[in-house]
Amino acid sequence: MKRAGRPSSGWAVCAVLVALALLAARAPGEETTDGVEDRLAAEEAKLRLINDRLAVLGKELGSLDDKQTTLLGELHRLEVQIRYTHEELELMKLELDRGYREVDALLKQIQALESSIQTLRPYLSHRSVSLYKLGQLSYVRLLLSVEEPSELTRAYRYVSRLARADGVKIGRFLSDQEALEVNKSRLLVRTKEMLEKRNQLQATTKTLERQKTTKETLLAEIYERREMAETLAFELEDARGKLGNFVSRLAQGEPPELDPVFLPIRLFRGELGWPVNGKVGTQFGKHYHPRFRTVTVQNGIEIEAPLSTAVTAVYDGQVAFASWFQGYGKLLIIGHPKNVYSLYGHLSDFKVQEGDIVYRGDEVALVGDTGSLTGPSLYFEIREDGKPVDPAGWLTRAASLEKRRATDSP
Repeated sequence: MKRAGRPSSGWAVCAVLVALALLAARAPGEETTDGVEDRLAAEEAKLRLINDRLAVLGKELGSLDDKQTTLLGELHRLEVQIRYTHEELELMKLELDRGYREVDALLKQIQALESSIQTLRPYLSHRSVSLYKLGQLSYVRLLLSVEEPSELTRAYRYVSRLARADGVKIGRFLSDQEALEVNKSRLLVRTKEMLEKRNQLQATTKTLERQKTTKETLLAEIYERREMAETLAFELEDARGKLGNFVSRLAQGEPPELDPVFLPIRLFRGELGWPVNGKVGTQFGKHYHPRFRTVTVQNGIEIEAPLSTAVTAVYDGQVAFASWFQGYGKLLIIGHPKNVYSLYGHLSDFKVQEGDIVYRGDEVALVGDTGSLTGPSLYFEIREDGKPVDPAGWLTRAASLEKRRATDSP
């Protein structure tokens, strides 16, 4: 008869086999004990960061209208959904990794307990037979078997030690058996959880792919249909106007609290380092669409770069804005001395926040594709006295020439 609350041996064996299969499916590599505490601390920090991002994105999703009336609004909603699903995947991967380690630890404990039980079983079996032959009061019978009274004390000590040793081993045997049943139950529960989590991961991965396909389909439709392309061009022009007004309001407000030793950025015109290495996809100025015969204006440049590439500040200044801006995705604006601003758009994440003082070459953000119509890239713009100027005239000439050659190359 099975004990209540304990899994059957068949279920336990099944759980062990599934657990081993889960561990085999994990990426190869044995974890060493070195740096375990640092890894756990970093893992906890990443877990908190992901949960914070999910909370922010969830709140943003809740504030968006499902029935968007603008193309930029619909693209924005799709981007937020994609980012939210991506963060969910990261969280699931982290939880799966933790689960794999727990399953691994349980399997090792089960193996150790089974080994201990197998080691004790022959000894206890032999002792049980010996004690059975002696019958009831077996230890007393051993004492009574002593023929010389002088040996009685020594015999008593021997029998006491033997009884204690038997008691310890019997206790350990029973304790190991109980611990084995508990660990097998835990393994069964954890294995079921891991299978469910892995199924969720697979389903969420498919959801992310569908969301990306939906965005790509919408962009393809925009480029194929004239009326949609014209609508998007109008919305982008409106976004450019709003950004210009926003930067003008920043310039009219409180000036950045910069150290007086900061030299004006104008003194280094043509010598500023590039915010990121990459191919310039779109140049500054007017652009003619040969198919739809439309003209659009680009107030900055688009620099193609892989996702999560570090973005650096081109000069010393103070962060004036770090948030989402329609048409530019995650946008960072840095105020420099003498009413000059540098703008960094399409970001995936910020490394600074509003009010921070940054210095030339500091990592301030990461490349993303938020608000981008062409994939991962950095939108970079410089505004002088409220007006957009060609960044190529401010950045190092050697780098500028190299970027232009890269743009012209097939």
